Amino acid sequence: MKSTHKNEHQDVIRIIASSDKSFDDAVAQGIKELKDPNGPHHKLEFTSYEVVQLQGTISDKGDTCEPEFYQVVMDVAGTHKH
Repeated sequence: MKSTHKNEHQDVIRIIASSDKSFDDAVAQGIKELKDPNGPHHKLEFTSYEVVQLQGTISDKGDTCEPEFYQVVMDVAGTHKH
């Protein structure tokens, strides 16, 4: 893993990702989408992330409640490829 403590320019982008399975899956899906060749961030080499918010929805079935949807907001750090 590349250190983020070097004295180099980094960009931080905020992404929102979601899943109908779990918060962990939402994080994994968001990170996978960072390298989308059609996306705006493919010229960055990503080094770290921080989950800054967790949220979701609940399915209330009258006598039981279950999590229905998971969403994470993440700040992701990356350095420019030269």
